[in-house]
Amino acid sequence: MKYWKHLLAFLALLSIVSSLTVTPAMAIEEPNIAGEAAVVMDFNSGQVVWSKNENEPRAPASTTKILTALIALEKGNLQDEVTISEDAVRVDGTRVYLVAGEKQTLENLLYAMLLNSANDAAYAIGEYIGGTIEGFAQMMNEKARQLGAVHSHFVNPNGLSDEDHYTTAYDLALIARAAMQNPTFRKIVATVNRPWYGAEWTNTLINGNKLLDSYDGAIGVKTGYTSEARWCLVSAAERNGETFLAVVLGSNNKQIWSDSKALLDYGFNNFYTQTLAHSGDIIEHLEIDEQQLEIAVASDLTYLQSKLNPIHPQAKIHILPLETPVEKGDKVGEVQYFIDGKEVGKLDLVANNSVERRITLWEVWSVCTSVIVGLLILAVLIRFINKRRSRRYGFRSYSRLGRYSNM
Repeated sequence: MKYWKHLLAFLALLSIVSSLTVTPAMAIEEPNIAGEAAVVMDFNSGQVVWSKNENEPRAPASTTKILTALIALEKGNLQDEVTISEDAVRVDGTRVYLVAGEKQTLENLLYAMLLNSANDAAYAIGEYIGGTIEGFAQMMNEKARQLGAVHSHFVNPNGLSDEDHYTTAYDLALIARAAMQNPTFRKIVATVNRPWYGAEWTNTLINGNKLLDSYDGAIGVKTGYTSEARWCLVSAAERNGETFLAVVLGSNNKQIWSDSKALLDYGFNNFYTQTLAHSGDIIEHLEIDEQQLEIAVASDLTYLQSKLNPIHPQAKIHILPLETPVEKGDKVGEVQYFIDGKEVGKLDLVANNSVERRITLWEVWSVCTSVIVGLLILAVLIRFINKRRSRRYGFRSYSRLGRYSNM
């Protein structure tokens, strides 16, 4: 009996110790992607949370049309009338069967290009916005560089194969992120179908992105295929305030969808947005000239945080040398956020209230002294002027008397 009591006590102790043992950080299971290059990016911050051959140049096929649409929306107006050229009509691949001389609004052409992936519509847009296809390609490359997509080069607006037409999974994510910030683009790529009325072809435009009706929260963006590029897909989804972008290049027809779902799932299952600072948050108080100055952050800052292995950034505050007066809204410093010595964010710090300049006793004494000295100098000067004037008038009187006596 005594033996069993000791055994039960030992087991109870072991249970308590086990419950107090710290569980090591869990490893995040990475997605298994068949595609040759891939990226999943947090839409809000632009942070890449997983990638595969993300900087490897590849043919993008019709995902090129994301950049074409972004430039068209920035440079044109939706109700602009575009006259279709002979060259646009002769373009190979998927089309909406435009006719030379036909007029379509830029809005209609954008829907045809992004839903139906119409190459003739893309060509017509490129000619209209750029003047020529070569001119539009130059605009595409300039815009790509502005967005940081520095490993890309484009020669046409529709993505038909060319050895000088290439991008990377990472660059394409940057381009898609910029495009999805445009409300009109976002509306178009989330549209499942739309009627099309052409000069010789009437039909319904069907969005080729199957994720729109098969993945929870899907909001875009564009499919692509050529024999060289194989199947490509840029996708985006939004859930509970979190939005992720996924890019898959060089997959096959069956796995492009599962690849993209796996990437989006990886983002949603393993990460969340942590707010490091809200605009207007007071993070410091300073005393200047015996007055209180509230220091606030100038804007919001978020950081994508791991759900399983959270690491909280450390803040470092830098205050500029300050002198009164300080006006509300003046920049007074910066706050930087670091993880393992690497900066992950930076914000301006501004004055949340005004601080007036106070006059010191020494300044009062200096002003009073200056006034008194100035008055004394002025008095001496006036006296000197009056004295000279008196002497001049006295000499004239003497002369007149002398002249009268000689008469």
